[in-house]
Amino acid sequence: MSDLSLGGLATGMDTQSIINQLVQLEQRPIYNYQQEISELEKTKDAWRDINSRLDKLENKTTDLKLSATYNSKNANSSNEDVVVATASNSSIEANYDITVRSTAKAQRIFGSKLADNYTASVDDTITINGTNIAISSSDTLNDISNKINDSEAGVKASIVDNRLVLEASKTGVDNALKDTTDTGGPTISDNNGILEDLGVLNASGEIVNEPQQASDAEIEINGISGIISSNNEFSDSVEGLTFNIDPEAVVDSNATISVVKDTDKATKAVQAFVDQYNSVMSFIDTKNSYDSGTKESGILQGDGTAMRLQMRLREVVNSKIKDTGDYQTLNSIGIEIDRDGVMSLDSTKLTEALENTPEEVTNLFQAESDVNGYDGMAVKMDSSLDQILQSNTGLIPRRMDFFDARIDTLNEDIENIQRRVDMTRERYVEQFSAMEEAISEMQSQQSWMMSQLSSMGGSSVTGMM
Repeated sequence: MSDLSLGGLATGMDTQSIINQLVQLEQRPIYNYQQEISELEKTKDAWRDINSRLDKLENKTTDLKLSATYNSKNANSSNEDVVVATASNSSIEANYDITVRSTAKAQRIFGSKLADNYTASVDDTITINGTNIAISSSDTLNDISNKINDSEAGVKASIVDNRLVLEASKTGVDNALKDTTDTGGPTISDNNGILEDLGVLNASGEIVNEPQQASDAEIEINGISGIISSNNEFSDSVEGLTFNIDPEAVVDSNATISVVKDTDKATKAVQAFVDQYNSVMSFIDTKNSYDSGTKESGILQGDGTAMRLQMRLREVVNSKIKDTGDYQTLNSIGIEIDRDGVMSLDSTKLTEALENTPEEVTNLFQAESDVNGYDGMAVKMDSSLDQILQSNTGLIPRRMDFFDARIDTLNEDIENIQRRVDMTRERYVEQFSAMEEAISEMQSQQSWMMSQLSSMGGSSVTGMM
């Protein structure tokens, strides 16, 4: 009977509409729960965004804890066509006069001009720097060049004007190819004379054409001579400095490298922190706002957790960091917060502080109580953010877990109510179906009785006539 629905055939009533209206009353809690879930999802999205912004703020805070942020050095060259340099944090602020005595070059040799249709006359093996390269009697000059390059034997092969050109892959005397005249034996040879055929070696195994000999780079630093490198880079001459000579530098040309403190790196790191701090606070303000004109409020309006979070962050950046010295607060080095809570940086003031007392300014950010007797702002902020963001135990993860648990509970409640609603609907369908059947049966009986009465009345009239 539960599947039977006469749909008002007997009564003329829209029983399906009546049932829907009756059931809708029992479904009202579901609509309320769905609305609450929707609000919870929006709140979760807001907290998820806050979490992402705070995570970025933590990264910016970490940069402020690093000594490398404040100890960075720049190496400036008076003539970059002669020499440039890079300085590590360990380098000393000083000037270095560089004079170039020679630049490092790679050896280059070439062979004889050959016919356009040249092919090797015999099978042979070329040995370069201990690497064997098999040559076939049918190989063209291009084939030979490709085989040398594919072998990675420490030379680069090319063809110019039908001549085989070989150039050492690395600069410096130690990387040059040696022939039979060199001490220690040749590093380029063959078995059956292919290199003589190509005009690279003569019959005695000597290099024929060497337009560019290998050379080491040599420089003087502050009058100290004899400083040599097989390439144009000098990384071991001065602690924390690497000099790079221009390969085209003129012999006896000179330049001065000046190593100075790089305050720009620290300034950029602080500005990045300021920008991200404002991003966090501005977003929370937006979600916690109320528009009296439109009567609309942000999704976190009145959220105590959001307000406490802002208070904690403001307290870290506004509080006094230490009790002595010229710089005791962030404000003293150019980091200010206006009445609207917006942070700004006076980069000129920060730069001056870094140049005057770099260690004191650095400690304002990265000092630790067990070493310095107080915690710097970055250390405090990192600790606070860790308590906010840490998985499972952090403020925001716990908040997200609460939302998830509440949503799960609401969904379970919805399922339970929906089951009851379905059972109620089935009961109404059965009841209305039973009513329709009863009325239909009554109507059928009434129709039969009227038919009988009508039949009886007709017979009496006929008999009287």
